[in-house]
Amino acid sequence: GQPRSYQVTSGGGMEVDTKSFTPINNSASSNSVSSSNNMSPEDYRNVYWGQLRDAIDQMLTHPPGSYKPISYEQMYSAVYKCVCKQYSEQLYADLMTHIKTRLAQWSSQLSNVGDDMFIQEFHNALVQYFHALGGIVPIFTYMNRFYIEAKLHTDLKVELTKVFSCLVADKHVTRLVNLMVSAQSRPFSVPPATMSTLCRHLYSLNPDYSAIQPTLFASYLPNVGPRMTEEDLQAQIDADRQLQESLRAQGWGCSEEESLPRKRNLEHDQGHNVSRG
Repeated sequence: GQPRSYQVTSGGGMEVDTKSFTPINNSASSNSVSSSNNMSPEDYRNVYWGQLRDAIDQMLTHPPGSYKPISYEQMYSAVYKCVCKQYSEQLYADLMTHIKTRLAQWSSQLSNVGDDMFIQEFHNALVQYFHALGGIVPIFTYMNRFYIEAKLHTDLKVELTKVFSCLVADKHVTRLVNLMVSAQSRPFSVPPATMSTLCRHLYSLNPDYSAIQPTLFASYLPNVGPRMTEEDLQAQIDADRQLQESLRAQGWGCSEEESLPRKRNLEHDQGHNVSRG
């Protein structure tokens, strides 16, 4: 089958080479584009879209830092030429179709992952995709500005985020969130940073996801969850008081003068077998 395509390391930012970038709308570039022959459908498909598709696949399938940096200027130039030669509609359709195909593969792979690895694998997919958006969206800036925003009245990042929600997150979020709640009862079975990242990204994809388990999201995100009523506030105060009393009964929170004699008495009381270890 297909290899898992969303493996992530703790690498840095998107692998896009911007050191040699020069504005694409300088006079030399503009003259070369405007004076060139019309772009044939074969040139579009085999040269320009081929370059862009390969760059997208690198960003979606390889861990950050594991592939040759992508030339931002070269990719931006390819998009610019396609837009100038009236291929905006085709380019946008090809981009969205390709992303949807890849995400459908990811979703299918996730369906075959067992519960013991599902949180980590979904986290890998989520982080890989958001990382890839950090390279894909800038490359397609020219198409976004002059086609997606101007004619479709939307935004490329918004549309790519919606696609992930529809094809991946919506299908798996209930299972994911319930497994995360179960993991909370087993401290450090899932790293807290992973739980926090998942909650943050899921909430940014769709705030309604938090309704599945509001308490989970409230544990990692500020101002998430319903506002407290007066009854909720009193219940929280009572719960805090009971916790404090329970801790005091176990010897926590006492002053040094109070606690030391109590400790000595317990240690010397032959009727008790007390371990303070």
